[in-house]
Amino acid sequence: MDQKIKQSFKWDPYVLLKNAELEEFFASHFCAEAGERKLLYIMGEGFDYRMNLGIQSLVGKCPTIQPDCLLICYDEGRSSSSRKYKPQVKANMDALSELVPADKIRTQKIELWSAEGKKKKRTGDQHVAALFRDKAIFEPYTDIIVDISALPRGIYFSLIGQIQAILDEYFADNAPNFFVLTAENANLDSHIKEFKPDVELSYVYGFKGGSELTSENKKVIWLPILGEGSESQIKAAYDKASPDEICPVLPFPSRDPRRSDALLIEYHQLLFDGLDVEGQNIIYVAEQNPFQVYRTLFETITDYNETLQVLKGCDIVISTFSSKLLSIGALLCAYEFKQLRTIRVGILNVDSSGYEIEESGLAGNEAEKSELFLLWLAGEPYKK
Repeated sequence: MDQKIKQSFKWDPYVLLKNAELEEFFASHFCAEAGERKLLYIMGEGFDYRMNLGIQSLVGKCPTIQPDCLLICYDEGRSSSSRKYKPQVKANMDALSELVPADKIRTQKIELWSAEGKKKKRTGDQHVAALFRDKAIFEPYTDIIVDISALPRGIYFSLIGQIQAILDEYFADNAPNFFVLTAENANLDSHIKEFKPDVELSYVYGFKGGSELTSENKKVIWLPILGEGSESQIKAAYDKASPDEICPVLPFPSRDPRRSDALLIEYHQLLFDGLDVEGQNIIYVAEQNPFQVYRTLFETITDYNETLQVLKGCDIVISTFSSKLLSIGALLCAYEFKQLRTIRVGILNVDSSGYEIEESGLAGNEAEKSELFLLWLAGEPYKK
C-alpha cells in the first residue's frame, strides 16, 4: 500500500465491536466505572423493530447506567405511506419507556421539509446538524452514542458528520468517546421497500463535495453502493449525478455468500445495458465492516484522482442504497476527504416518499436475528 495513503487514514487502527464483544464492552466500560461515566444516547423514533435493541443491550448489561436519552422524532408528511405503521412506533415507544426513566428522555422534533415558494424541499439534514453546533452540548459527557437503527440516511449522515466535526475542532486530544451503534439485518432491510424517489434530489448537508460546482469541469466518478429493490432510486441518482464513469459497489464477503451475485442479476440490464457499466469497474466491499468499506473507497477514489491528474483530477459522488454499515463506511470516507481538503467527495442521498414493510418482514422474530455493531470513532483509542 502506498505510504502516503496509509498515513492519511484517520481511523487506523480502528475499533469495531459486534454482538458478544459489544455486550462484554458495555459491561466493562460502563459498569466498572459507572460513577465516572456520563452518557448521552442519541436515537431515533420509528417503526423499525430494531429501534430499541441497542439501548436494551446496554441497560441489560449495565443496569446502573442512567443515560441521557435524546430521541429524534421526524415526520415524513401526511402523504407518507409509513404513517400507517403508527402502532409499531407506539410499541417501540412503550418498550423504550420500560428501559429508560421518563425524566431521562428528551424529545427533539426534526422537520424533514421546508417550503420554498410553492415547492417543498427536504431540509431535515440541515435541521439535525443545527441541533449539534454548540460544543457545550457535549462538555458534560464522557461518552456519546448515536444509535442509527431507526434513523433514515438523510438524518444520520449529517448527524454523525456534525458531531465528529465538533469533536475534531474543539476537543482535540480530550474528546469524549464517540460511538455509532446499529442493529444490522440485511434480510430485514430487503423487506423494507422505498416508494418512488423525491423529484428534487440533493446532496447531504455537510457533504456536498464538488458535484454541483461546474466551473472546473472535472470528470465525475459515481460510486453507487447497491442494495435490493432500488432500481428507481438508482436511476434518479444517475440522472442527478450525470457521471462520466460508474463504479458499482457490491457487498462481498457477506452473510449470504450469493448476495452480490443476486444483486448483479437484479440490476444486470440497468447496469450493463442501460448505464454502460464496465465489468472491471465493480468494487467489492465487506458487508459487515464499515472501516474496510471506508478504506476500499478511499483507495479507489485516490487512484482515480491520480489517474485523472492530467485533467485536473476528478469529483466523486457516492450514493448508498444498501445497509447502514455500508452507508457508514461511505460516510467515513467522505468525511476523511472533507478534512483533508484534497478530493471533493459528495454524498448524493435519494430520499423516498415513504416506506412499506413486506408481510414477510413484519414477523417480530425477524428483528431478533439482527446483529449489533458498535463503531468507536473518537475518544480514548485515538488519543495521541
